[in-house]
Amino acid sequence: MSLRFRVNLAISLIGLLCIAVMTYVLIDYKRKSIGQEIEAGTRVTIQLLESILLSPVYTAEAPDPLANLTQYLRSVGRVRANEVRLYDRNNTLIYESPPSEYKLGRSAPDWFSALVAPDIAEVRLSLREGSMLITPDSSRSVLDAWDELTRFALFIVVFLLLLNIAVFRVLGRTLQPLKDIVVAMSDMEKGNYRVRLNSYDLPEFNAIGHTFNSMAASLERALTTERELEQNRQLTQLIHVKLEEERKSIARELHDELGQCVTAIKTIGTAIANRVEDKQDETRQNAETIVDVASHIYDVVHSMIRQLRPSALDNLGLTDAIRELVAQYRRQHPLLTVELSLGDGLDQFDEKLNITVYRVVQECLTNVVKHAAASRVTVGLSLTQSSPVCLEMRVSDDGKGLSSDCSGSNYSEGQRFGMLGIKERVHAFGGDVRVESRPDSGTLIVATLPVMVEKP
Repeated sequence: MSLRFRVNLAISLIGLLCIAVMTYVLIDYKRKSIGQEIEAGTRVTIQLLESILLSPVYTAEAPDPLANLTQYLRSVGRVRANEVRLYDRNNTLIYESPPSEYKLGRSAPDWFSALVAPDIAEVRLSLREGSMLITPDSSRSVLDAWDELTRFALFIVVFLLLLNIAVFRVLGRTLQPLKDIVVAMSDMEKGNYRVRLNSYDLPEFNAIGHTFNSMAASLERALTTERELEQNRQLTQLIHVKLEEERKSIARELHDELGQCVTAIKTIGTAIANRVEDKQDETRQNAETIVDVASHIYDVVHSMIRQLRPSALDNLGLTDAIRELVAQYRRQHPLLTVELSLGDGLDQFDEKLNITVYRVVQECLTNVVKHAAASRVTVGLSLTQSSPVCLEMRVSDDGKGLSSDCSGSNYSEGQRFGMLGIKERVHAFGGDVRVESRPDSGTLIVATLPVMVEKP
């Protein structure tokens, strides 16, 4: 049901209610008015006839009083709104008033007469030779009232009809901007955020237009920003993928080329040290030095390989890779207690997600070792039970804490770039990072990544 139809319907209902109230008031007024009029006319008629009965027209000396009275009544005719009937001693009708010529042949509807006609009893005057019956007749007055109400009703109907037509046309023109607003909102729903509304004469619609245009402009800017952010996420993810590929390639080259060369040098040095005679101590010592240096280089190369590309990710999976990472930090930092908690179902993700989780945990542990001055750190990985399912990483320490702003003074240059790297990696997968920390109260880093989990 449209607004125009509702307004017209409301006006019509209010008009009908007003008509009903006014009709009731008018009918009540007419009923009282006609009642007073008929009652007054009846009293006048009775007084007139009583005065006639006392006149010489009707006296005891008259040879035929009823004949004289009948002749007089015929000459008078109809007495106001009353019917007069003359009866003799045998109750035989001698005379009856002629019908009213006013609006002859017409009468009001019976239901209207029942509402308006007054209930006034007949009056019988006793005579020596008979009786006279006076009957009030309100039919002409009721007919006048009916005609007046009919004209009034016709006027009201025409007025309401013209009013509804005028209101319908005015509302049509006034509400025309609503069509433009609906069309614009429909276009916006389809993704067209460039749609704008024109200015309108009515201040209310003009305010709506300005608000809509501002909202559309904000949505367009937000959509543009979101597209740029999505592009940045994709670019960041691509950069990290390419970076990991380069790390993997470098690690393979170090292992295949430099590792083999160092092994060859160590083997040659060992052979030289074993072949020289006891008198050639200097040569033996130099060969043993070559072996020691080659062993050290070999260990450094393998450490670099593990930093560049953890082999456990490729061979064992995320759970074992995280365990190996934690074990490495335990060996390298014996004064730091590292606790690890791993949930179930962590070995079902692809390589991109695994390396992201690994790098985030690695960066968090590096920050703790370099900047937190902590004695204990807890690492936890688990799948949430919410929908969608997320992989949650929690790394907390009991160190000196950080400021709430990643660009704050409590952050060193390395910390800022470390946190930035964590956020970029997580955001590239559509995840979220939360940092909770206060000075001297430790730091909690919670990173969540949406994941696809296969149902059992």
